[in-house]
Amino acid sequence: MRKFKTNIFRLHLSAKILIFNLLALVLLLIGILYLTQFREGLIESKIESLAVQSEIISATISASATSSKGTNLFFFDKNIDGTEAFDQRVIQYRNYTINKKLLENIIGELINPEILNAKIYDSNNNIIHDSNYYFYGKNINKDALNPIEENYFKAFYSKFIKEIGFDSIYDLNYETDYKTLSRALKGSKNIVVNKNEVGQSLVHVSMPIIKYKAIIGYLVLSTQNNAIDMIVYEERMSILKVFLIASLITIILSIILSNTIAKPMRELSLAADNVTNNLQSRENIPDFSKRKDEIGDLSNALRNMTSSLFERIDNIERFSADIAHELRNPLTSLRSAIEAFSITKRKNDRSKLINIIQEDIDRIDRLIADISEISKLDTALTIEQRDIVDIYECLTTLIQQENYRYKSNQIKLSYLQNGVKFYSRINKNKFNQVFINLFDNARSILKDNSEIIVNISNDDKYVIIDVEDQGGGIHGTNIDRVFDRFYSDRSDKTPNKHTGLGLSIAKQIIESHEGVISVENYVKKENKGARFRIQIPRFG
Repeated sequence: MRKFKTNIFRLHLSAKILIFNLLALVLLLIGILYLTQFREGLIESKIESLAVQSEIISATISASATSSKGTNLFFFDKNIDGTEAFDQRVIQYRNYTINKKLLENIIGELINPEILNAKIYDSNNNIIHDSNYYFYGKNINKDALNPIEENYFKAFYSKFIKEIGFDSIYDLNYETDYKTLSRALKGSKNIVVNKNEVGQSLVHVSMPIIKYKAIIGYLVLSTQNNAIDMIVYEERMSILKVFLIASLITIILSIILSNTIAKPMRELSLAADNVTNNLQSRENIPDFSKRKDEIGDLSNALRNMTSSLFERIDNIERFSADIAHELRNPLTSLRSAIEAFSITKRKNDRSKLINIIQEDIDRIDRLIADISEISKLDTALTIEQRDIVDIYECLTTLIQQENYRYKSNQIKLSYLQNGVKFYSRINKNKFNQVFINLFDNARSILKDNSEIIVNISNDDKYVIIDVEDQGGGIHGTNIDRVFDRFYSDRSDKTPNKHTGLGLSIAKQIIESHEGVISVENYVKKENKGARFRIQIPRFG
């Protein structure tokens, strides 16, 4: 059983759909055949019908009974009751018997031999008439009822029905012994339900034949050998035909359902396997987005996933190339300095080379630290916990700490909407990292005592934070490049103090919060610089 269950669940989805749909239909069929009361109801109706017919026929036979020519005398003995007061009396009576000739005519007119068999017994329990012999033994213009043709299917049907107990008669609470029918000689109606030698169900009803309160015989009406089973068989064949038609419809619908569900699932699975086995092929996932069901949703999800996967692979490849390029510059400088150091004799020149070596090592160290930070950032942003935070209070605390650490380039925070709370769902540590990077970026280009201005406001959807410096603005026309990895727009005085990853990290954090970061140059009176604008979804 466990092996069968395992094999079932290893089948393809199409086979499972077909098997389970047909299984439900088969269980329904078995339930109908098992629970149906048709066979029992048929037997009950036959019993009622035979009882009524037997009463009519027995009354008719009684009316046709003939008496003997002479009379009989019955003498009461005066001492019969042991008293002297009883006078001797004589009763004259006649004997009545069943007229066989009239009986044959009555039976011939009142029963259908294809359905019923009638047997007449006299008062001594001797059979005097059998309608089967009368009709079929003498070939009276009626053909005997043909039995069910036992072809292979019907033989299998009979055996199957017998094995599963659908033809049982023992739950009907009727006598099964044919001999009990002779109790009719005592004046009672008797019912027997049993099977013949080939297992066909029969119903028998016996009724006494009474003439002037005298029992002159009894009648036994029985169903023919296959009368009940033939009707039940035809009824079950009708159910089976409906089942076969329903099975055919189920198979067709299962195939349609399979093509609707299993086929696209196979296509999606095959495409996903091809992507797994050969990422370079960049195979497209089948597009079922027009379907407004789970298959369409799955197709969209897989397409988005593979698109994101390919994009991430491209980013990793570009990132790897950028890392190689950025590491090659300080390493080349470091190698040149080391090679020159071995041949330089002057102390001042050697000190300069040592400073170059130290700067290159520091740059490599910063590069490695930032690369490590950005490589872990994706995972951290995925699993981080986010809370509902007042952005103004969060920035106030951060700016106080920054102003305490850096005395020059003080940061001023202002907001334009008094009494308004600026709530958003954020990860506080990552959010602070964004502004630390922006402040560090501003300090790297600002002169001493220049201020950094932070303005906070909101609209219907977003909390808006502007960070303004007075560093003269960003050079060039494509200023959005400042968010690219390893890009730097600083003066030549500080080329090795920054890795060019700070703004890229800030953008990645803001976008993970479903926000937007942008940059523009501005001019205010005598001041000009860069303005970074951050928009994050507002809560509440």
